[in-house]
Amino acid sequence: MIEYLKISARTATRAVFSGLLLISLNNPALASSAKKKENSNTGGNEWVMPTHIQLVPMMVPVEGRRTAPITLYLAATNKKFVVNICNYAPRIRDAVLNELSRSPVHVKGRKLDLRGVPDKLLKQMNRVVGNKVIGRHQIKKIYVVAGNVRMGAGKISRVPAARIDGCENILRSDLEREKAEAAKKAK
Repeated sequence: MIEYLKISARTATRAVFSGLLLISLNNPALASSAKKKENSNTGGNEWVMPTHIQLVPMMVPVEGRRTAPITLYLAATNKKFVVNICNYAPRIRDAVLNELSRSPVHVKGRKLDLRGVPDKLLKQMNRVVGNKVIGRHQIKKIYVVAGNVRMGAGKISRVPAARIDGCENILRSDLEREKAEAAKKAK
């Protein structure tokens, strides 16, 4: 009798989870959000240029001969500058390290005090990225977040209409889009 109840409870649990799965798959609102997530990082016509570029987290100098991780988000002044900014990502990282080596990040109560850091870095980054042909002010704003933030997440993702992507995905998607356009022209 006890074994029969155990099997019955397992079967009932499986039936409940199967029913919930079927309901969620048939719900149009949930299905459309899943499709949007699938299409957001794919190449082709569905891919949309992001509004914010997330750089790979880096260790920067802080007061007291120590280092701490930070994550940088860059907002381009125009979407056409995003690919160019990503092409200069290694130089941007070098500029950040050079600037923060001169004046390390302050620490207050065992936490990083990031006030004023974006202002220090913006001029240096625009100097590295900008040129006379494209323009000198390609980066509009910098967001600095303490810690190692996983790609596509963080405070910026909560901003309405913010699309975040890393340079690796941006450059790969741009290359795929160029190949698709070349194939269309060849036909």
